[in-house]
Amino acid sequence: EVKKEIEDLEYISEATLSAFDSVPEGPLMARGLKPTAASAYGILWDTNKENWIIPIRDPYSNALMGWQEKGHRSRYFRNYPTGVRKSMSVFGHGLYEGGDMIVVESPLDAVRLRSVGVMGGVALYGAIPSREQLNIIRGADRIIFALDNDDTGRSSSLNLAKMSFSHNFDAWFFDYTHTDQKDIGGMSKAEILAGFDNAKHILRHLRPGR
Repeated sequence: EVKKEIEDLEYISEATLSAFDSVPEGPLMARGLKPTAASAYGILWDTNKENWIIPIRDPYSNALMGWQEKGHRSRYFRNYPTGVRKSMSVFGHGLYEGGDMIVVESPLDAVRLRSVGVMGGVALYGAIPSREQLNIIRGADRIIFALDNDDTGRSSSLNLAKMSFSHNFDAWFFDYTHTDQKDIGGMSKAEILAGFDNAKHILRHLRPGR
């Protein structure tokens, strides 16, 4: 059902991305991202506006559906084209090759994971996954949710734990108890690895202390 709905979407020519450049060293270093990781995920740079260009792709064919523009020095943010259905896409899904699929909110957090040597990072473009996104990620060997450590992220994680339990699919949840950082993007490699080492299964996430 999800594949059929995605087949009906309209796609944008890859040539439109030629207007953008590779991400400069400065912005990459500021976020702890490696050029190879940014390139693998197709992250580009709008030199005139100093914006990150984050592609939105069909999770099955990898066809370009649009992109997000995210300000580097400002809170500027927009989706292109207007109305692009990012809820039908999972950022980085085309790079997943089995094993752990680590689900984060922000695409740049997925790039941060690869930059510290953790493969399998994908992003939802937000905290609350759509039905289509859940159906896409349910095919992973093992799902680890690492949503942001804020009220919205924690609430969404709890709902996902309940949903995975009731729909009979396993999931684990990143452990933030050892850090005061809000998300993976602000964490050191050691903090990131510790969060995965102590990831909680849905039953422990639903019943803290057990």
